[in-house]
Amino acid sequence: MRFSSVFLAAMMTVAVPAVATAQDMITFADPDVLLEIAKGYGSAELGKDNGGDPLITGRLQGMRYSVFFYGCKDGANCRSIQFSAGYTDEFSLEKANEWNVKYRWLRASSDNGSTFKMDIDLTGGVTRTYVDAQFERWDSFVTDIKDFVSQ
Repeated sequence: MRFSSVFLAAMMTVAVPAVATAQDMITFADPDVLLEIAKGYGSAELGKDNGGDPLITGRLQGMRYSVFFYGCKDGANCRSIQFSAGYTDEFSLEKANEWNVKYRWLRASSDNGSTFKMDIDLTGGVTRTYVDAQFERWDSFVTDIKDFVSQ
């Protein structure tokens, strides 16, 4: 009998954090939640892209960026997001490849200037803390992007 009580108590301590985390889960890219998180890092506004899907535009450390929503159904229930920023200054394919070798989380491309993108998949659900950490990661790359483009 004692073993059962101890086992049950142990299981309850494991289950309680899981329930609390489940309440924090984001299974679709909720534009209002993402906008609220984005505003914690700088200016941000919610609009729509040309296809009617949500679009967040903002500034971090003076750099314009966008958060595109993908896998949406009728402009809602989007399955993934993509951070994107770029410059119109000349940016060679070699320079983009140099970035891509050095940085794992953010990819660069060369097309009418530079473009930097970071994808976040929400399939299966992620926590709000995770999404906030992705904004923090994006913010941390802004200085690297600005320095790299100006080299």
